[in-house]
Amino acid sequence: VDSIIHLAAIANDPSGDLNPKLTWEVNSLATMQLADKAHRLGVQRFIYASSSSVYGIKEEEHVTEDLELKPITEYNKTKMVAERVLLSYADDMEVQILRPATVCGYSPRMRLDLSVNILTKQAIQDSRITVFGGSQVRPNVHIEDLTDAYIHFLDNPELYGIYNVGFENLSILDIAKKVTKYVAADIEISESNDPRSYRVNSDKVIKTGFSP
Repeated sequence: VDSIIHLAAIANDPSGDLNPKLTWEVNSLATMQLADKAHRLGVQRFIYASSSSVYGIKEEEHVTEDLELKPITEYNKTKMVAERVLLSYADDMEVQILRPATVCGYSPRMRLDLSVNILTKQAIQDSRITVFGGSQVRPNVHIEDLTDAYIHFLDNPELYGIYNVGFENLSILDIAKKVTKYVAADIEISESNDPRSYRVNSDKVIKTGFSP
């Protein structure tokens, strides 16, 4: 084994909050153990799937890789800690950290708690989309673009460090409107107590030749 792409995690805010202790064990401690074993066995490259949610809630229009991380949930915090653990191995192996945007697109075991997927499901199933709030912004990336990004980094070992991987930053309401262009559905807006609003700037990865 010369390269590892580490995708395994308890992978969203609600799941992470169900059992915070387990979330830390899986997302941070197990990542540390895997990195240590990879180093001991001479693995040359470690590609890590972090998350763009590690930035927390930012006012900046362009959230770039050099901004301070202010994670607000157990999931975000464990991803940040795992990043720092892996960067401590940067002298021993090539560490490439990807911070993907919110993933959308079909898969056999697709998650239906993510904005594009769930709004599309509602439109198809109910001919009605319920938007809570609507002004919250989500960065999005299609699953096929994200898998292309992992291959891009496998093919370019010189690209070490941290990279945002996203495509569009859209409000939840704008996503709903886009869905209704393809599936006829009414949009209903309800109040929301969800303050999470994420943006990511992906200029750095695009400059390497990757194009979503």
